[in-house]
Amino acid sequence: MTEPRAVSVALQKGGVGKTTIAINVAERLSSRGNDVLLVDLDQQGNATEGIGLEDAYTADDHIGDVLDDGDGVDVHDVIRETEWFDVVPAHENLRSVETSIRNATFGELRVRNEIVEPLLGAEYDYVVVDTAPKIGPLSDSSLIATGNVIVPMLPSEPSISGFERMVEQQLDPLRREIDLDVLAVVPNRLEGDNEEKRVMAAIEESDFGDRVPMFGRTDEYEHDYPPGPGIRKRIAFRRAWRDGVPLAEHAPQNDMVKRLDELAAIVEAGEIGVRTEDPFPEPDPYR
Repeated sequence: MTEPRAVSVALQKGGVGKTTIAINVAERLSSRGNDVLLVDLDQQGNATEGIGLEDAYTADDHIGDVLDDGDGVDVHDVIRETEWFDVVPAHENLRSVETSIRNATFGELRVRNEIVEPLLGAEYDYVVVDTAPKIGPLSDSSLIATGNVIVPMLPSEPSISGFERMVEQQLDPLRREIDLDVLAVVPNRLEGDNEEKRVMAAIEESDFGDRVPMFGRTDEYEHDYPPGPGIRKRIAFRRAWRDGVPLAEHAPQNDMVKRLDELAAIVEAGEIGVRTEDPFPEPDPYR
């Protein structure tokens, strides 16, 4: 068994596929024989809905009570079981918790103290946190709690700008105080065009270029064989979310399942390693 590890999936820019990565990395970690907890700290609750737990978004006891000092609700009171992994769902009142964390002494430690520290290693091998798509007390608290982050990146200038702001305004200040490792920068929702190649090359030339997984690097463009680099844009991702299941449940033969499994292997190892997938898989008829 590898060392228990918590990881946040974060970028301070919406619409980059953060929730898709969080759900499916959690499922792939579970498929590898691990006990996994997915924590939805995004007030929008997309991960909660995308795993079929819409009713939890309006439940009486919820994650906001766990993080709001004095409410007396334990994290075990709000954990939901699914077929693939356990979940701490988001809630419609989660937004108000940010104010509480901002105003409390050591409020930024609440995700660590109330969720990650009591559960990681004791009950779960991995904790995956889907964070809010903005810089703030709740996302800071998540990064402090996990000490590791996966950053999904669209091949676009706004996505790169969002990552640069995140590094300057959040990651660098936190890294001066705590150990915080960027496990992977994941090119996501790729389709294939010259602008995409240019942006991906810029990512590889950045300070975090060595954190791009093997499957996401521009040398994949050199192969005249599908599917090309990165997590590719697939309609199966949307259909799986609509059905409230991970991709591997909806379309187990989809060519992106292997790449998500490789990302799960990176989380297990705590670093970018050798690729685990066949670089030239058979084309997927269910993409």
